[in-house]
Amino acid sequence: MRGRLVAGALVAAAVVLIASDALIGLDPLTSAGATLAGPVERLLGRSPTDAQVRALEQDNTRLRAALWTGSPPRQVREGTVTAQVVAYGGRQAYADTVTIDAGTRQGVRRDLTVLDRDGLIGRVIAVGPDTATVLLAIDATATIGARLAGSGEIGTVTGTGLRGTGLLRLRVLNSRADVRPGQQVLTYGSRKALPYAPGVPIGTVTEVESTSDPLTRTALVRPAARFTALDVVGVVVPP
Repeated sequence: MRGRLVAGALVAAAVVLIASDALIGLDPLTSAGATLAGPVERLLGRSPTDAQVRALEQDNTRLRAALWTGSPPRQVREGTVTAQVVAYGGRQAYADTVTIDAGTRQGVRRDLTVLDRDGLIGRVIAVGPDTATVLLAIDATATIGARLAGSGEIGTVTGTGLRGTGLLRLRVLNSRADVRPGQQVLTYGSRKALPYAPGVPIGTVTEVESTSDPLTRTALVRPAARFTALDVVGVVVPP
């Protein structure tokens, strides 16, 4: 089982590097890919430990964060703090939060983007020395600036709650925008990557809603991340 997991990590890393070749060139990522691939090749010959598997997952998360946010490869390690989800809930003001095992000692602060290998998780809303609270994107109070991949149409994504449909709701500002099922939704972000870094996958449009609002279009979005199965995450720290 662990051998298959390691092999899966290697495949995922290869996919990231292939995608990076089209976006920012393969050469700059060669050293990062070798760093990840070397340990995997050695581990394929024996059963890896849980710590080794987690290290591979952390490297995978760092590489994806660099690809999505456009961080230079040399900042893959410095620009992303990896952590593990250790608890769900705990903030009475919000319904859907998680606690991660990284805080100010590790460089985490409020309003930083949190993601995993699949896409956006949320943002940091409270920080302690060694832990932080993350407001999940699925929370009903969460509002995220978004854009449609390809067309670039902008809008907002709001949560519906983990206890609801598990979907997000996209509101596009252009009422004539071409919104179709299957379109990818990304974070719009800001130049300083606060509170959300740009270009991180939020999810995929599943249904365009009928609305009487003449100014906007709305659609349902299936999240890229699995909010009920979170483990290793990355906190994007702007340089």
